[in-house]
Amino acid sequence: MEFPKILKMLREKRGYSQKQLADVLHVSKNSVSHYELGGCMPGIDVIMNIADIFDVSLDYLLGRSNTNLSKRLLDKPIGGSTTAGDILETILRLDKDHKRDLLKLLHYIEKDNNQNNYTSK
Repeated sequence: MEFPKILKMLREKRGYSQKQLADVLHVSKNSVSHYELGGCMPGIDVIMNIADIFDVSLDYLLGRSNTNLSKRLLDKPIGGSTTAGDILETILRLDKDHKRDLLKLLHYIEKDNNQNNYTSK
C-alpha cells in the first residue's frame, strides 16, 4: 500500500477528520487532502509527526513494510530491562534451525495460552 492510502486508513481508523489531523499537524485541511490524494508529499518533519501521532514506523507509513515496528513497540519492556527490540535482534542472530525451533515453541505456547484463556472464562 502507498503513503496516501495508508495515511487515509490510519486517519479514519483513529476517527480523525481531515481538519482534525490538519490541526494536529499544523497544516491546512487542503494539505491533508492533497497528501491523501497523492497530489503532494509532506516534508520529512510532517511525515515524522504523522508517524508519531499514529504510533507507526516510518517504513510502515511510507509503504515500505507491511509490519508496524514502531519505536514505542520496539522499546516496550518484555521482562526486566529486556525490550521487544532486544528479543527481535536475538532472534535475527539465530541460525535457521534454531529459528524454526523457536517458532514451533512460540506456536505451542500461544496455543496453550489461548486454551487457558478460553477455559478460564
